[in-house]
Amino acid sequence: MNTPQTLDSDAPFDPLDMVESILTEEGLEFERTPEGDLGFALAGDWRTYEMWFSWRPEGECLQLCCSLDVESGVGVPLAENRLGGLYELLCLVNSHVWFGHFEVFRDTEAADGQGVYDVIFRHTVALNPLERASVMASAHMINSAAEAVDRFFPAFDFWFKGVSTASDAFAACLFETKGEA
Repeated sequence: MNTPQTLDSDAPFDPLDMVESILTEEGLEFERTPEGDLGFALAGDWRTYEMWFSWRPEGECLQLCCSLDVESGVGVPLAENRLGGLYELLCLVNSHVWFGHFEVFRDTEAADGQGVYDVIFRHTVALNPLERASVMASAHMINSAAEAVDRFFPAFDFWFKGVSTASDAFAACLFETKGEA
């Protein structure tokens, strides 16, 4: 993603409007939800990721979330006895993330009584009320999320597909390749 170099100082302060300008410049489609969030899709190395920005003026926080959409697309049924391994994997992965973090949440309950879980990446920036969020900072949030999700997606994917330990799943993302085959 290109890092914009200018900011229109006459534009009204709405961080999501600024994000819209970045997405428009990149040719990405986006949609405002009824709750006011800004959703868009970004092609990554492993799949197209669903991302969304939220602006919470009461907390002066701009937040970016990205669903890893691991395996099923809506969350994954998971036996309770595997949940500890998932949290262990989260700890391993998050210890290597500089901006933002990965988290898991129980989305719903499946008919068989297993919890349905999803993994998301979340990055929040607190904005000083006397300063405007910069276009470059917003673009950096998107770039940081894309890099983190692309790097660690294989670990979560392997774990949900049945790799026995968090350490084994984490090993899947420890190496970096150069170039493309």
